[in-house]
Amino acid sequence: MSPVQIFYFFSGLATLIALVFFLVWRSTKRTRQVDYRAATQARKVFFFTLTGILTAFLGITLPRMPYPGGGPLPDRVIHVVGKQFAFAISETPIETDKQWEEIASFALPVKIPAGSLVEFRVTSFDVNHGFSIYAPDGRLITQTQAMPGYVNRLRARLNEPGRYTVLCLEFCGPAHHRMRGVLLVE
Repeated sequence: MSPVQIFYFFSGLATLIALVFFLVWRSTKRTRQVDYRAATQARKVFFFTLTGILTAFLGITLPRMPYPGGGPLPDRVIHVVGKQFAFAISETPIETDKQWEEIASFALPVKIPAGSLVEFRVTSFDVNHGFSIYAPDGRLITQTQAMPGYVNRLRARLNEPGRYTVLCLEFCGPAHHRMRGVLLVE
């Protein structure tokens, strides 16, 4: 569907909703006798029809959720913590600022066997960051957000051996452009 068709669709839908509101408003201006038995029956029909429609949409959309229900277990779990202006990347959990400082400053790059399924557990100790992995040829492989208080799980299979660059994709401060990390795939 083109953007123009979408515009016309939603314009028509908005007009229809406005018309319904207008008719309801207009109907409240007239005094009349209400048949409560018929009104109750109409409410029941409306309730069960709406419930049926919503259940059908739920049945159609639920199997198409973008989140995997299971899948294979990862070969490796890599913990990533972003903090202005570096990433700490480790195979062990990073829970304190002191651990983050040691890993971000002095740890050697994490080595990953080529072709293995890796789960990155990504979080932040300060502000939102973007965690992105670039292949040795500069292609963006995958990315997720690093947010304080949340751990995002990102699974990726890095098949090509080489040096993968991790960059922040979320403007996080004046030295955002320096925020990077390295993964070695062997």
